[in-house]
Amino acid sequence: MTDLKVSLDEVVLITARNNKEIRVTQNMYDALAKLRPVLVDAARRGTTVTYKDAAVATDNAYLPQGLGPALDVLSEDCFRRDEPSLASLVVRSDVGEVGDAFVGDAEDEREACWQHWQR
Repeated sequence: MTDLKVSLDEVVLITARNNKEIRVTQNMYDALAKLRPVLVDAARRGTTVTYKDAAVATDNAYLPQGLGPALDVLSEDCFRRDEPSLASLVVRSDVGEVGDAFVGDAEDEREACWQHWQR
């Protein structure tokens, strides 16, 4: 299992979402510990992962359309590691792009992920 930089039961403040607070539940923690290595592998290969495949990677702890809060916490985990956001690699299968709720420039963030993990 992956060591995360967020803690179980921590309340993570998501500044990009008007200081929204998200509590890291056991379910979220376990799901992120499974999802992070899948996304790191995708970054190393220079690819993306669909929301559906991301949900499967969490052992369906989340529905594809319900991954948003977990991806926000994953972004914070990446920030604490001084890494680009792995959440930028999670894309819609119909358009190959992040969902509307992604905050920031997904294309630049994806490129940064690929560069970071391919060095």
